[in-house]
Amino acid sequence: MTMQGIRKIRGFTLMELMIAVAVVGILAAVAFPSYQSQVIKTRRSDGKAALMAAAAKQEQYYLDNKTYANSMMALGYAANPANSQEGYYQISIAAATAACPIATCFSLTATGQGSQQSDGVCGNLTLSSSGAKGITGTGTVANCW
Repeated sequence: MTMQGIRKIRGFTLMELMIAVAVVGILAAVAFPSYQSQVIKTRRSDGKAALMAAAAKQEQYYLDNKTYANSMMALGYAANPANSQEGYYQISIAAATAACPIATCFSLTATGQGSQQSDGVCGNLTLSSSGAKGITGTGTVANCW
């Protein structure tokens, strides 16, 4: 065979490889923060579910005892504050105030743990006995709940 009959096999040049690496780097730089934001938003449902479950337990406690519990352990949780099911939040009962003694109302707070502490949009989630939902972050209650 002659040299003209054999096809020359070529690999990637260094320039082609560098362009591909640059494109992948740019895509990763754009996608990763968006991914992290979605993960935080998804994990927020763990805190909301834990607050709703604790509120339901508070109402059952009130039916049984004619007063609201002032400790998560009184509601049947293992600790005070109690961890949410997935562990991304800790649920606590707020201390009584003069305007709202603990015997007639309650306020629950879900405080982010681990990576959820960086949730500056919603921060801590709150739920009161009147059904009022709140946040401590810079976002809106409608977007966070």
